[in-house]
Amino acid sequence: MKDMYDLIVCGAGPSGMCAALSAARLGLSVLLIDQNAFPGGSNTASLVGPLMTFHAGDRQIARGIAQEIVDELAVRHGTLGHIPDPIGMVSTITPVDAEELKQVYFALLAKESNITPLFHHLIVAADAQTPSVTVASKGGMKTYRARRLIDATGDGDVAALCGAAFRQGRDSDGFAQPMTLMFTVENVDMDAVRQYIRRRPDQFVLDKKCDLDKYVAVSGFFELVEQAKQAGDLTLPRDRVLFFEGVGAGTATVNMTRAILLRGTEAEDLALAEKETHRQLDECMSFFRKYLPGFENCRLRSAACRTGVRESRRIEGKYTLIADDIARNRVFDDAVGICAYPIDIHDPTGQALTWTEDAPCCYDIPYGVMVPFGTPNLLVTGRCVSATHEALASVRISVACMVMGQAAGTAAHLSIAANTPFDALDVHALQQQLLRDGAIPGQKWL
Repeated sequence: MKDMYDLIVCGAGPSGMCAALSAARLGLSVLLIDQNAFPGGSNTASLVGPLMTFHAGDRQIARGIAQEIVDELAVRHGTLGHIPDPIGMVSTITPVDAEELKQVYFALLAKESNITPLFHHLIVAADAQTPSVTVASKGGMKTYRARRLIDATGDGDVAALCGAAFRQGRDSDGFAQPMTLMFTVENVDMDAVRQYIRRRPDQFVLDKKCDLDKYVAVSGFFELVEQAKQAGDLTLPRDRVLFFEGVGAGTATVNMTRAILLRGTEAEDLALAEKETHRQLDECMSFFRKYLPGFENCRLRSAACRTGVRESRRIEGKYTLIADDIARNRVFDDAVGICAYPIDIHDPTGQALTWTEDAPCCYDIPYGVMVPFGTPNLLVTGRCVSATHEALASVRISVACMVMGQAAGTAAHLSIAANTPFDALDVHALQQQLLRDGAIPGQKWL
């Protein structure tokens, strides 16, 4: 195996995969490194789903490689496609089967001779000037060199190792959004769930136009959660049940556990989070069977192999996305993608869940949020881009990460071709290449 590549992509999650695929298809030799045994990151290892969101109202705002992945899933019957969100948080959601998604990613990698995947490897050192990364594995330590680096680790690990400035958590106290262990259950009587929702709509967050006969998503059971807490049957810091019907009949993906006051960049905290969220999972299953209509005979189908981290490092970049950009549906001259997900904050210290509902959300993602200061050969993509605590609560979502990933891989190609550092890249050329490759760089192209 060679040790020199055009591009090293660090992290094979949704953003890293799209970065690697876009760069490889434009002719770069790519080394794709991930500590997991498989690609997909949060969507496969942490069971994060459904994918959100490909639409703003009736307009599709994400295409390119992100849509290609959904199309491949559809062939395998691994998705329900883009369907209206019954909760009303976004225009559409895209339920996916995590195992089929994993297989789609492996199949895409197999088609790309320019990509060398390197799973089971942890990055322990990096240098943006060389550029190079050093990895640790069961075989020992090894250093790989490249002309450019992309940090798609989610936690900004490589940017931090390269000395890039970053922030963590909210400015007031440094606490980040809680971590969650996602899990799936089976043998759920969805008809019983529907009947209860229709009988007690006051107990749920529902979109006025939702069609429960087509799909069930729940944010609610508020009264039953409170009853269980009063009885001592539920102790986790959550005020509701949140789940989405799965691709398979009678299945649901549950987003309910919550590990608070812990950092996703500290191994000891991650270990504590795994222990606590698995305890909460057992508590949830008992609560479901005892309290929730339709869940009396449910079974645990799968638990994520990694607790999901919503927020950790946020690099300090050429531009910092702020809440006002999202509220105003901002258009940027250096746009490389669009996000249509609202600011969605899980309380870092408590049980609440809040999101902005003032107006439909649809804003440009500027290239500047991906460009760290002082590391001209390094680009950052995914949920560790430059944003405030509040703004990251929007742009961290999977589809936005996929969109940024394709832009990052394309930027690497253009940067090398023009012998130009990332911080001096011709963004107009980047936008034009994204258009040629089927992506939508910004709102002006809708």
